Amino acid sequence: DFNAFDRAHFIKNFLNPISKSIFAFQKTNAIKNIERNSVLQPNTTTIFDKDTFDVNGFIPSKEYQYTAEKVALGKQLFYENSFSKDKSRSCASCHNPKLAFADNFKTNTSLKGGNLNRNTPTLTYASLQNAQFWDMRQLDLEKQSTDVIQNKEEMHGNISNIIGFLSKDKTYLKAFYAAFKNSNKIEEWQIQNALASYVRSLNAFDSKFDKYMRDETNDFTPEEKLGFNLFAGKAKCATCHFIPLFNGTVPPKFNKTEHEIIGTPEHKNNQNLSPDLGRYIQYQMPQLKNAFKTPTVRNVAVTAPYMHNGVFATLEEVIDFYNKGGGVGSGIVVDNQTLPSDELNLTENEKKAIIAFMKTLTDEKYKD
Repeated sequence: DFNAFDRAHFIKNFLNPISKSIFAFQKTNAIKNIERNSVLQPNTTTIFDKDTFDVNGFIPSKEYQYTAEKVALGKQLFYENSFSKDKSRSCASCHNPKLAFADNFKTNTSLKGGNLNRNTPTLTYASLQNAQFWDMRQLDLEKQSTDVIQNKEEMHGNISNIIGFLSKDKTYLKAFYAAFKNSNKIEEWQIQNALASYVRSLNAFDSKFDKYMRDETNDFTPEEKLGFNLFAGKAKCATCHFIPLFNGTVPPKFNKTEHEIIGTPEHKNNQNLSPDLGRYIQYQMPQLKNAFKTPTVRNVAVTAPYMHNGVFATLEEVIDFYNKGGGVGSGIVVDNQTLPSDELNLTENEKKAIIAFMKTLTDEKYKD
């Protein structure tokens, strides 16, 4: 039945072999791929291959294509404090590479004093979605960087001033010339593209789960396997966090990212809905009140706290919230909740198993 079905076994032993056989059939019969811009690489054998997803699938146009030279430049710029008005912050100040490019704060500090309104999401796998920020206000990583740089609470910088600074630095000039071969001067779009290219390099696909699904190892405990089957089945996590990206980017084309309204509380265990209106701030339609992007569950074990406002400190708290039926199930008034409000009726062992599975989504470099 639905709850008892062993999805991990079925995918690994049936779906993946079928997918590989179809690919082999295509090659044997010289069936050409259709030329199109797609997030899915044409020569992938299963959706769990390390190179299944093409980061160029979400770029604005061809000149923004990913290269190693752009990544190298972007990495330099990622640590550059001159992007902030008072030279106190770089991208790495909030997106800490040692913390899977998150910061482990409920919300980070505002330049105006106090705290920012929203939690800092991980940048890992951020390139595999067609909208950025919790409220999805920017459609690509290029515009995302400028939004942060110019934001008065985050960096309060000015792109024109940055170009002037970079143009006087011989090391940067050399790096820009290597990345953008036909350019005689540094332009704003190049800065955006270099930073975005570095973020696009942060998709490792080398977690314990990935290796298990690729038959590189059979190291997957019965509890972890149960957790995956619950994640995709009884707990209904995968109806929003789509496999294998585990974010809101919808299969089978993986070209559109969803938002959800789950009724996140203002404070843990209280009956007040978070006052942050999410997507409604940009698009004032009633159905978008309190709507937020569905983030990736990859590296979730090392990117606490959780939700757009960092209200939950642990995965246990997150699972309990969903188990009750989100905000409505917790007694909060949410007129437009998209998350089903009925209880999941997960046992304590099942909750532990789901968390054990989610920990298998941690990239190799963040395991410690």
